[in-house]
Amino acid sequence: MPARATAAPREMSYLRIAAQGLVPATSAPDVVEAVRRQLAVQGQQVSSVPHALVVRVRGAVRSDVDAAFAAGHLVRSWPMRGTAHITTASDHHWLRVALMHRTDAWTRSSTQRLGINDAVLARAADTALGLLAKHGPVTRAELVSAWADAGLVTAAVPTDFFASGAGRRRHLLVRLHREGVLAQGPRRGNEHLVVDARSLPGAQTGPGGTGGGARGTGGYRAALAEIARRYVTSHGPVSAADLARWTTLPVRECLQALEDAVEVTTAAGYRADPATARVPLARARVRGGLRGAVEVWGAQGASGNRDAGPREGGFLVAPSDRARVRYLRADLPELLESSRRAAGRTLFLPSFDELHVGYKDRLCLTDVAGEALICPSSNGMFRPLLVDRGRLVAVRPAGEGLLWLDGQAPSARLERDVERVVAHVQRRLAQV
Repeated sequence: MPARATAAPREMSYLRIAAQGLVPATSAPDVVEAVRRQLAVQGQQVSSVPHALVVRVRGAVRSDVDAAFAAGHLVRSWPMRGTAHITTASDHHWLRVALMHRTDAWTRSSTQRLGINDAVLARAADTALGLLAKHGPVTRAELVSAWADAGLVTAAVPTDFFASGAGRRRHLLVRLHREGVLAQGPRRGNEHLVVDARSLPGAQTGPGGTGGGARGTGGYRAALAEIARRYVTSHGPVSAADLARWTTLPVRECLQALEDAVEVTTAAGYRADPATARVPLARARVRGGLRGAVEVWGAQGASGNRDAGPREGGFLVAPSDRARVRYLRADLPELLESSRRAAGRTLFLPSFDELHVGYKDRLCLTDVAGEALICPSSNGMFRPLLVDRGRLVAVRPAGEGLLWLDGQAPSARLERDVERVVAHVQRRLAQV
């Protein structure tokens, strides 16, 4: 690619659509690979997961997603943040270990408030593992019932969430997922069954090596660099603030991880493989905000070579530039040029799709009015999205009709395209 290339205004959204695997040139060959490329896919709303994956895989249908979970290739858990995510089985433990310290405050607060000490947690783990050894994968209700029989929680839902019922149930469930004891696998109805996570590939098999990549170990920095690499490859252009929002890591730590990812992927001997989205990364400067131009520096830094001058504070990117710097896969501008028509087509995406929730700043996708349409009550419950030419045009709440951004369809063409793409995705999701 040239050392410097400039994208036209409003192209940021197109670049992200291409990186997200939403065009044929970057779509994945199967649902497991689609998740591996993104590292972690928002899984808070179970019914949205098949939708998020089939639109990123050539020819995939709902049964392909169910089969991947049933075979143990995909799991649902809490490997980062306080939100459930989907990961591959091979990525689950190392990602969980690398980011586990980010929930230490929640653990301490909930433990104190709910009176759950190490002994209670150990009893909950033993009860869960005994149930799974006897019955195999179980529903959440079956697990809670076993905990209630053991006197660990009450079966009834109390008025106070933080009383001994609901609060303790959720804490034990999430905590045992965070500790690597439990995960969720095969799907039954609108629920993923609880499984024993100890058989999944261990954290030491990940980029952090023998220490698992936990903070304080020699492999921690390598683990964060791999998190940054996959995030940039599947979400770019992104900023350090975007990565911080995605992982809850401090911005400075994210900047270091992003710089490390660029250095790793542009080093001599790096084994690039575009077929698996293993590609060099590049830095870019944004002019005019997220609707403005994206000026790619090239994979080697601002001057196009590795000796771009002294580092400031340990980083190649100067402090004055950091707010405008974005990271992306180095071949993304060329991929977009060959996929421009596909990137601008009408997309039907699920609630909590990574194209929307995967960033801190998403003005290239929609504005304040669009955000209010997606999440009208500001309660964390999002609506499925309709995107056209890189911008939100409507939402489609479950069981309701379309809600257009400006109250009505802006054109007959768009109305037809939305109807067509919704019907197409629904057919794929109906194939079980």
